[in-house]
Amino acid sequence: MHIVGLNSGTSADSLDAVLIRFERGRKARVMKFASYRYPPDLSRRIIRASEADFVDGAEWLALDCDLGKLFGKLAKRFVSAATRDALSVDLIASHGQTIRHLPQPAGASATLQIGEPSFIASIARLPVVADFRCSDIAAGGEGAPLSPVLHEYLFRDARRWRAVVNIGGIANVTILPPTGSRQSPSAADSGPGNMLMDSAMRILFGLPYDRHGRAAAQGRVVREVVDSILELPYFGRKPPKSTGRELFGRSILEKIMHRLKGVSSRDCIATITEISAASIADFILRFCPEVEEILLCGGGAKNIHLIGRLNTLLKGKTVSTTARLGYDPGCLEAFLWAYLAIRFVGEQPIIMKSYTGAKRPYIPGKLCLP
Repeated sequence: MHIVGLNSGTSADSLDAVLIRFERGRKARVMKFASYRYPPDLSRRIIRASEADFVDGAEWLALDCDLGKLFGKLAKRFVSAATRDALSVDLIASHGQTIRHLPQPAGASATLQIGEPSFIASIARLPVVADFRCSDIAAGGEGAPLSPVLHEYLFRDARRWRAVVNIGGIANVTILPPTGSRQSPSAADSGPGNMLMDSAMRILFGLPYDRHGRAAAQGRVVREVVDSILELPYFGRKPPKSTGRELFGRSILEKIMHRLKGVSSRDCIATITEISAASIADFILRFCPEVEEILLCGGGAKNIHLIGRLNTLLKGKTVSTTARLGYDPGCLEAFLWAYLAIRFVGEQPIIMKSYTGAKRPYIPGKLCLP
C-alpha cells in the first residue's frame, strides 16, 4: 500500500505530507515528502485556540472545519503531484492539530485534535484514517507520545542502546534497549522542544523560528532561569508521561520573559534554547543513562546550536540525526501516522503500555470514507 501521512505539529506553522510505501517483508520506504507553510493569521488562530485559558468552543468548531478543508486541499495537491511522478496513493492518514492535551492518571486523560477528516476524505477523494490519540486514551493511555512505536520499528538495534529524540513543539524521547535486552523500550515527553523558542522569536524578532539557532548562538545563557524552570515537578516525574501547550505555553513563557527582563533579546533566546536542551539531556541522564547513541528528528534537528548544546550536555554519547540511518528528520512525524494507518488496515494492534501507559493493545484510528 501507498499511504500519505499528514502532520501538523504543536508549532502550528505548516502541514507536512509524506508518501510511504509499505511492502510485505520489507521496511517501509519514503517515496515523496513536502511541507506547506500556513498563512501567519491561521498560525495565530491555532496557537491562540491551543492556550490553556482559551474556552471559545465556537472558534474550535470553526477551526475544525477550516483546517479540515485546508488539509483536504493540501492533501489533494500532494496526491496530484505524486500522481504526476507516477506514484499511486491508496489512503491518507491524518493526525490533525492538537489544541488540547490533558493527561491524567487512571485513564482520565482527554485530548482534542481538530482538522475534520471527513472534509479531507471528501476533498481528496480518498479514505482517511485519523483520530489516533483517542484510541490510546480509550485503551487507558495518556494519548501521547505515539511516535515511539515508529521509532522502535525503524531504529531499534541488536547491540546498542539508542534514544530517539523527536524535537517538535514538545520534545519526546524514545528509549530503545538492544533487541536482546530483557528491558523493554520506553518513552515520554521530556518537556519543551521548539515551542518556547518559536514563541520567543516571534515576540523578540518578529520571526517564526531561530534559523539554525543563530540568534541563540550569539547570546549568553542566564543559568539561574534555566535551573528554576528545571525544578518544575513535571521534569522529575517518571515515564510514561506527556505534556503540551497547557504546561509549556504562553503562561510559562511570560514568567520566563519576566525573569529575563532587562537582558538582550539574544540572551533571552539563548536561555530559552538552553531550557529545551537541558530538559532533554536531563531526561536521558536521569531515566536512561545506559543510552550510547542519540538520534534527533523533528524540526529541532535543524537547530545547529541546539545540537551543539546536546553534544556538550551529553558528553561521551554519540549525538546525530536520523538522516545518518537514511530517514529525513523532518518527515518522521508524518511517517508515524502512515505507519499507524497500515496497522489499522491490517487490523494489527499496537502495544503502548511502556510508552503511553495504555493498559491493553489496540488498533489505532478510525476511518472516514470519501
